[in-house]
Amino acid sequence: LGRRAEGYKATRVDYGAYVQRRDDFLRSPRGHAALFHGGIIGRIARLVLDDTEDLACLEPSDTVLSTGVCLHDYEGKPPPRFSVWHESLTPTEVSLVCGLYTVETGVGQQVKYVSWWPTPTAFGSSGMNTGWWNRNCERWFMARLEEIEASSGETELWTYAQWKSKIRFNSDSPKIAANLDKVAAEYIDSRRLSPAVHTTVS
Repeated sequence: LGRRAEGYKATRVDYGAYVQRRDDFLRSPRGHAALFHGGIIGRIARLVLDDTEDLACLEPSDTVLSTGVCLHDYEGKPPPRFSVWHESLTPTEVSLVCGLYTVETGVGQQVKYVSWWPTPTAFGSSGMNTGWWNRNCERWFMARLEEIEASSGETELWTYAQWKSKIRFNSDSPKIAANLDKVAAEYIDSRRLSPAVHTTVS
């Protein structure tokens, strides 16, 4: 969302400008990719978008090969070769959704990054990352949203380190989520069928 001078404090005007840019992006053809991120990005997207289930089922955009993630690249024997791609946001788009600013520190060329919402990295390393959006996540999200929208003056934005401290909660949660991801990946791998094996229906 741009660069700000040392000592920057966000105002309601700043928040309004952020919401306008964020919502315009999320309602664009690229915006539905935010739903696939889950976590804080997915929740912000659901705050803006309607019919999220239908949007999540849309075909990939024309930019999927340049902005998406390759989940599997299979060179068939015999051919054909094929790849499985997943729609994803770029780092710049993620920063926009979170409402991230670059702020000068007053120390040489050093800058810091502050945001209205925690970045996926900060959220993912917090105690709220249990692998799904739970009640505590929703309670915290609505409290933060109410805090921002109720402010009549300046709102404090936080850095990555500050966000990690504020949403720490149960420190074992990221480990549990990582184990769940590992088990899920192992299960998917065990169920993956070779593309060379197929059934022809006549």
